[in-house]
Amino acid sequence: MNCYKDLLKRSTILYINQNRQADFEVLLGKGFSEAFSWRNDFKKIIFICYSSKNEYLYKKVYNNCHLIGIPFELSISPIKSIINIGKNYLSLFTFLVRLMKISHISIIRIENLLLSGPPVYLISKIKKKPYVMWLGGYERKSLIIKYGRNLLTWLLSKIIISLEYIILKNANFVFPVTDELMTLTEKRNVRNKYLSPNFVDLSKFKELEIKEKMGAENRINILYVGRFEEEKGIKVLLNAINILLNEKDNIEFLLVGDGSLKEWILEFIEINHLDNVKILGIFSHEKMPEIYNMADIFILPSFTEGSPASLIEAMSCGTASIATSVGLCKKIIKNGENGILIPPGDPYKMSEAIKKLSSNEDLLKKFQKNGRKTIFKYTKDYAKIHKHVYEKILNQLKD
Repeated sequence: MNCYKDLLKRSTILYINQNRQADFEVLLGKGFSEAFSWRNDFKKIIFICYSSKNEYLYKKVYNNCHLIGIPFELSISPIKSIINIGKNYLSLFTFLVRLMKISHISIIRIENLLLSGPPVYLISKIKKKPYVMWLGGYERKSLIIKYGRNLLTWLLSKIIISLEYIILKNANFVFPVTDELMTLTEKRNVRNKYLSPNFVDLSKFKELEIKEKMGAENRINILYVGRFEEEKGIKVLLNAINILLNEKDNIEFLLVGDGSLKEWILEFIEINHLDNVKILGIFSHEKMPEIYNMADIFILPSFTEGSPASLIEAMSCGTASIATSVGLCKKIIKNGENGILIPPGDPYKMSEAIKKLSSNEDLLKKFQKNGRKTIFKYTKDYAKIHKHVYEKILNQLKD
């Protein structure tokens, strides 16, 4: 095991993350924190994400962590999305070729089949570099929910299936995060796989002394954190809020995030006079423990999820949670014990759950207490599992 540790200290890990950044002043999402958590284990960490300004970004932190933003445009049009993905493949592959000329990469970690899978697969074969796949969501499901069922999404689904066979099967290791995704790896004949917990920094995501959970003047703060996109169920949440409009006047809804549905949300709020809905924007991941602690209740209304970081972080902060019964939510939340599960796409069930929890302080406190315990049990072995895999792959290469 000592030779493993010495080998890791001499190695460079390349993270390729699906996050989009306008700049590196405000770091969004848990991907950065997860990468930084390895800074004392690896010699160097190179973290690549996508630039929402369509320009290259660079920043160095902690002496050995290098952040790089690659230009990439997204579109709400499926046709333009296909064109943009093709352009991205070329720019990412070209950049990886240049990067490997100036930096010795020991192992690559990716988390999105469609956005970065093909360039990484090619560079892995050409340069003989090992890669591991973090399989955090069902990409085909998200695609259909976002764009609907049509010829183009059918074509993209077929492409993703091909990528599942090629990229998952040829990965040195795959980390599916749900039983459904584990079943997918079995169908694609993936040999090296392990059902993995998601990452959360328990030392940061915890209850803070900045608030009374019930809020000032007995007002209940309900928090949504995520992208403003169709698959995240944000429209369902707004319809649930509208149902509650004349029933609960002591609730304030706080929306943290951004996305293509922002204008729709603003228009819906104005038309329906939802004065109790506030769009707070986006915050750095470092700021998020404070945001979760401002809320009494966290709500996740998604149509599809893998292992949602926002739910895990909220529960780790002791925020009582309501979530749809998708992905790992079904395992993390024990209905009535540490949260409430509701069916996806049902604003009436959602409004009933909000009403029930916001009116019952004892239940609220029960979920707050049990949530943190649940997440500690779920995520405590994350670092041990991933470190063992990285060490094993690198040691095999050495031999």
